[in-house]
Parts: sequence; structure tokens; C-alpha cells
Amino acid sequence: MVREKLDHWFRLEYSRVLSVFISKYGAGQIDNIEDSIHDAMYKAMMIWGYKEIPKNPSAWIYRVAQNNLIDQLRKKSTESEFPEFKEEVIDPSLSEIKDETLKLIFACCHPKLKEQESIILCLKFAAGFGLHEISRTLFSTYEATKKNFQRAKNHFKEYNLSVEVPSNKHLKNRLESVLKVVFLMFTEGYRPTDGDQILKEDVCFEASRIAMTIHKHDALKSSKLYALIALMCYKTARLEARMKGGNTFIRLEEQDRNLWDKELIKEGNHFISLAIIEDNQSEYHFHAAVESQYANADKFENTNWEGLLNIYNYWRKITKNPSLELNRIVVVMQALGPRIALKELIENCSDQKNQLYYAIKGEVLLKLNKSNEAKRCFENAMEISRNSTEKKLMENRIAGI
Repeated sequence: MVREKLDHWFRLEYSRVLSVFISKYGAGQIDNIEDSIHDAMYKAMMIWGYKEIPKNPSAWIYRVAQNNLIDQLRKKSTESEFPEFKEEVIDPSLSEIKDETLKLIFACCHPKLKEQESIILCLKFAAGFGLHEISRTLFSTYEATKKNFQRAKNHFKEYNLSVEVPSNKHLKNRLESVLKVVFLMFTEGYRPTDGDQILKEDVCFEASRIAMTIHKHDALKSSKLYALIALMCYKTARLEARMKGGNTFIRLEEQDRNLWDKELIKEGNHFISLAIIEDNQSEYHFHAAVESQYANADKFENTNWEGLLNIYNYWRKITKNPSLELNRIVVVMQALGPRIALKELIENCSDQKNQLYYAIKGEVLLKLNKSNEAKRCFENAMEISRNSTEKKLMENRIAGI
């Protein structure tokens, strides 16, 4: 229970404390700041394990982390070099933007940083992701991600980037990277790549909250933002039905659609209608279009599979994405049958020997009554997956053969 609360706090408030400390002590102290916060969390885990958790755990960790940081700085600096507290200066025209996480994301998306550096810093600092999570989210290796993170952090310190709200012009220049970070946050929350959770609701809700915070400001509204909010509404509407008994994954065709949040689906329809007013073909528009077809079908068998396939076929013409190809195979199986789906899976996805590849191939083979081959695919998927709940799902699929 304590660990769950700490994980929840880490996800939701780590970035806020980090942002405040960078504002006070400067980007050059980022290593000391990280160490101080991590040490405070470790102390909390040790103390709260056998004592009552304080009424305001955030304040406790903030205070302990700041004491740790001050001790570190005093040991490493003379009194004259000790960093002064900074007064937070905010552009009066945007004074309503007070969200610390969002401010940190905009800081990490500074134009001096490369986009890949910005995304890695945001996912680490603002979303609280571990390097393993980031590497899988970005389809990279752990070692490459570790090197890129260190390089990005060095640049963050070298440029002495401040955590403050930039002007309208600079906000717009950074919006593209900010939206990508929010999308990656939500995606990892919706389907975690490791751990024992099939869903990290707090990450999904935090990503949605950040997107809606951006939407409150006229200077930041855009067709891409509308599409991103729409796809998150559609997916979030199905969260309750997607889970059973707290942490058992329910496939789309088996979900109780009475549990779907109809108001969120309506909100998704509203935002997608705003998104398509402008002529835009962003990744978020395609994702939202796909999710709209799923969310607005009253029954699984009434899903517009032909319409979905048309979306995927057009989408793949303008972008190359491994996950896109695999998800398209699921639609091909429903629209054109499992035999064609298997043929296209072998032709277009055979180089993607990941968990999703084997799980989807297993489902296609089951439809073709090739039980032994399907079982081997599910076993491969179970072996590759780092998520214990996904492993359990594969076990259940094997048991049902």
C-alpha cells in the first residue's frame, strides 16, 4: 500500500517538486536536485512502512528533499557561492498558467535542445518514467536511451534552461514537442511496457489533464491538440470496461459496453469535429479517427471494419510505424478474414518479433484453427513481455486452446 502511494506520488508530483527546485536553484543543479528527491522518497518508504503516512505526504517529501539539497549544496559550495532563491517571473499575459508539470515540459522542449532530447527529458522529469520505459516507448535500446538522456541532461545544465512560462510566440514553437510528450505519456499509461499493471490510470489521467490545461489557453489551441484530446477521451471512456477485478485485461470483443463512459465518448466526438475543421493529417488525427470507430460502435460485430481498414490503408501511405502495421492486421482479420491477415502479417511485419507481433499472430492462427502454432506464438509473446499482467493474458489464451 505504501509503495502504491509512493508510485502515485512519484508520477503526479515528482515533476512539480523538480520544477520548483530548478526555479529556485537553477538547471545547473539538476543532478543534486534529482538525488535529493530520490533520497527523500527512499526515506519516506523506509519510515512510512511502519509509521502512519503524514496527512500531507507531498509537503513532507518536499521539506525533506529541500533539506537534503541544501546540505549537498553547502558541502560543495562556499557561502558566497550558495545559490540564491529566485523569484518566479511570469509573463502577465499568461499568468494563469501555473501548472508546474506543464511548465517543466515547456522548459524541456526548449528550441536549443533537439526534439529527441526534449522528449527524453520530459518523459523522465515530467512523467517520471524510468529509462527502460522510455527506451521501449521510443523503440530504442536501454543503453542508447541512457546515453541520450545523459547527453540531454548535460545540455539542459549547459544551457541553464529556466522553468518559466515563455511568451505566446515561443509557446507555439514548442507545442509540437509538448503534444508528442503528452501522447507518449498517455500511450505508456494505457498499455504499460513492464511491471505488474495492465493499466496506469494515474498516468492516463495526468496526460489528459495536461492536454486540457493546454486547451484552456487560446494561444495554444490547434487542430492537433483537438485530435489528441479526442483520442484520449475515446480510450479513457473504455478504461473501466477494459479491466476486471482490478488488474485483469478484458479484450475489446468481451467488454461490457454498458460500462463505457458515454459522456466521454460525446466529448471525444466534439473534439474530433473541431479537429477535422482544419485540413490536417497528423498522427493524432488518424489515431482519433480509429478510436472514434471503436468507441461509437454499439456492438463489436457492428464495428465498421471496412471504414477502419480504409483509415489504416491511407495512414500507412504517409507514415511508417511498426505498431501501426501490427494494429492494421487486427482490422484486416475482421474485414478480410484471417487467411489474408496471416499473409499480410508475414509480408509486412515478419521483422517485428516483439510481444505484440506474436500475440496478434496467435489470434490470427486461432481463427484458422491452427491451435498448436497459435499456442507457440502465445508462448513466445509471454516470454518476451515484461508486463506480468500481459503474461497472464497469454497464459489464459493458451489455457483456452
